[in-house]
Amino acid sequence: MSHSLNDFLKMLYLDSNIPSYLYRFPEQRFTHTEPEQSALTFPPAKYLPRLTDRSGHTGHISYLSTEYGSYFGCVSADADPDIRLIFGPVSLTPYSDSELHQMYIDYVVPQESRREFSDFFQRVPQFSLSSFLIKLAFINYCLNGEIRPVRELLPQQTFHAARTADTLYEKRADSIHNHSHEIESVIHEIIRTGRPEALAQLEFNESFANVGIIGPTALRQLKNTIIVSTTVATRAAIDGGLDTDAAYQLSDSFIQTAESLSDPDALYELMGRVAYTFAERVKEAQMPVSSDGMIQNAIRFIQQNVCEHITVEDVAEHVGFSRSYFSTYFKKELGFSVNAFITRCKMEEAKQLLKYTDKSVSVISSYLCFSSQIHFQTAFKKQYGVTPLKYRKDPDCI
Repeated sequence: MSHSLNDFLKMLYLDSNIPSYLYRFPEQRFTHTEPEQSALTFPPAKYLPRLTDRSGHTGHISYLSTEYGSYFGCVSADADPDIRLIFGPVSLTPYSDSELHQMYIDYVVPQESRREFSDFFQRVPQFSLSSFLIKLAFINYCLNGEIRPVRELLPQQTFHAARTADTLYEKRADSIHNHSHEIESVIHEIIRTGRPEALAQLEFNESFANVGIIGPTALRQLKNTIIVSTTVATRAAIDGGLDTDAAYQLSDSFIQTAESLSDPDALYELMGRVAYTFAERVKEAQMPVSSDGMIQNAIRFIQQNVCEHITVEDVAEHVGFSRSYFSTYFKKELGFSVNAFITRCKMEEAKQLLKYTDKSVSVISSYLCFSSQIHFQTAFKKQYGVTPLKYRKDPDCI
């Protein structure tokens, strides 16, 4: 078995150039490497328990990322439970000088060996996370006859973030024609029309986009990717009817969170939430459909004054009609009353405040100009069937 695995790793390396290691788990030692190399470039010992201990994983595949943008993977074989096949590192972009200095510390590289070390790692291939996982899934199939889709290895939103990041950023700036505008247009339309569910079906092929390298390190690349994605999503959400202030507040929140993170997995997870969250907010805030200019004017006025004590008379005066005429016309055009729409807008704003802030229910009630906290709670439960506090604890309950 061991001899055939050596040949298997040799052939894999010829195909992919991904460094690979045959690791005996009980003895905790490497028995074969591809390519042949010194112990200087073996995977750091501190990562091996996370990669090789199957008790913390489901299935035969595990992987991890490092703070300097490397990915390592591990596949176990049913035929020999004492053996682990370790692969990597690979990275999204070539290692920068600053990343190599981090690696010198991680690998405990003496000064006199740093040239040899950096030469080795400058030759490792560039792979995106999802492309690397596809390789691991194929290796797992070869060894165990098990089909593990990449979607099962990543949380759903992280999977879409990884695929989007791959197609947007893994191609080099001078390699193929830049198709980023097409991707931006697709995502822009999904967010603008408030269809978060459509993102789950969105697929990109490897040649669909190319915007080149936009960061000097893999970590900076991910952060810049989030900034770009957030900028696109913000414009789309405003086009879709989301209040400008609300859109930019959400944008600031995503960008500030990205800048505060240093874990690539956390950044991928954050990136997966950007487009989805903006599309969800647009869906929640979408204006009723009407081609009537007076109705559109009234709707905008209500949405822009949702935190004021607004009445039907206020809206009618704004559009220049009597209260009775405007009320009748509004209901005939849209199928619900002006008061119902005012309440709906206030409730949608309340949902956002409950979900994205720590403001108390009493503060939210006062901010939205309800006569009392009890009145607000009653209106919220009537609209959504749950209390504000229950919604805050579990936003998915609605």
